[in-house]
Amino acid sequence: MARGKRGTTTELPVIGNPNDPHSLYHWMHRFLQYQAERNYSQRTIQNRENYLRYFISWCDERELNRPNEITKPILESYQRYLYHYRKKNGEPLSVMSQNGRMIPIRALFKWLARNNHLLYNPASDLELPRAEKRLPQAVLTQEEAETILSLPDTNTR
Repeated sequence: MARGKRGTTTELPVIGNPNDPHSLYHWMHRFLQYQAERNYSQRTIQNRENYLRYFISWCDERELNRPNEITKPILESYQRYLYHYRKKNGEPLSVMSQNGRMIPIRALFKWLARNNHLLYNPASDLELPRAEKRLPQAVLTQEEAETILSLPDTNTR
């Protein structure tokens, strides 16, 4: 089980073929071991494992079991799935959540290509959704701004 926000626990999907040493599942474990050796935090490794498990489960449903079967259009299809995905409360995933789920996938495929386990990185040109630029929720009134600006003693350094 994985710990979610606010101390809740969530069941991770059962994934991969444990008997195939070339499956996405096994490459995920090798990648996470590499990250542990490179001194990534345990929390980062756990988060990446959780999000990679969701991706591998999605791939399993489409009978995509090995890294060399994953192409850029497949990754874009997964991005669309995340965009249309609805949480239990009916709300969509935020742009930051979508990005958070795609970043470990990009890192995995970058590692696979860099270490010559794949001929090319299908995620190298993948564009992540742009984060929203929001105005601050709480804006000071003119009176509040003047009160704050009048607080410092301008007669001393």
